[in-house]
Amino acid sequence: MYPIQRTTALVRQLLSARTTGTVHSVYRKTINLSFDGTLVALQAAGSPLSPISLITSLTGQEMSDLPVSAGQPVSLTADTIHLPETAFCLDAAETVETMLMPVSESDLPSLTAQICSILKHSAKGGFRNILFPSDKPTQLGEQLVLAAAENHMNLCSQKIRLFHYTTAAHSLSSIIGLGIGLTPSGDDFLCGVLAGLILRDCTDHPFSTALQEQITQKLPDTNDISRTFLQCALQGQFSEAVCSLRHASDAAQLSAAFSAVGHSSGMDTLCGILYALTLSLPG
Repeated sequence: MYPIQRTTALVRQLLSARTTGTVHSVYRKTINLSFDGTLVALQAAGSPLSPISLITSLTGQEMSDLPVSAGQPVSLTADTIHLPETAFCLDAAETVETMLMPVSESDLPSLTAQICSILKHSAKGGFRNILFPSDKPTQLGEQLVLAAAENHMNLCSQKIRLFHYTTAAHSLSSIIGLGIGLTPSGDDFLCGVLAGLILRDCTDHPFSTALQEQITQKLPDTNDISRTFLQCALQGQFSEAVCSLRHASDAAQLSAAFSAVGHSSGMDTLCGILYALTLSLPG
């Protein structure tokens, strides 16, 4: 039996009401488990903490060597996750709260400036190239994704200035599923937008309400894993990196935290946060 080192309050809540599930998918250092359609992720030690994380004591290689495959049964008993030929114990795991809260209005300018600086100096691609264009060549497929996303972002901003909040939300939510990978860039960006609206305490603004409704309607347009993160974001639940923005003081640590999330997922999320923080939202 292997110990779980870290998890989240959200995961503990989700698992407390479940007794059986299945292995959803296996990706090298991550084993995704499904309980009644809700995903949680067993991850290697040192992995970035997401709202659905169960960080184990195993190395990436040890995770890869486990005899686990999609479709296998999973059972839960007394803080223990039972998989075929192995088990993981939750009882001593550190529990992290991942519910994002607003920052004070006086802190928003410095937070926005810090995020701008991080993105400007990042070597990652993705949506960063929309907000901070570079001369670095990109593949045609990525160019098309970024061009489509930029059109939706610009249209959203235009419609907001006209107080057409529903149309604006429809345009921005249309980037769901845009891009490739386990979590398409468009989905990571939208998670960031939802986080940014919380950070600036605008969740009750008509645009924010409309965006949440539009994203909820379009959840079937993306894959299971990405859909799970969007559902978490709609509930105000985010990664440890996003939650750390409320108390961020070290730009280097913050940049490292977001860079560690996926190929460009962390920075795509940060782009969404910056977009939301700088979006003009009339009262």
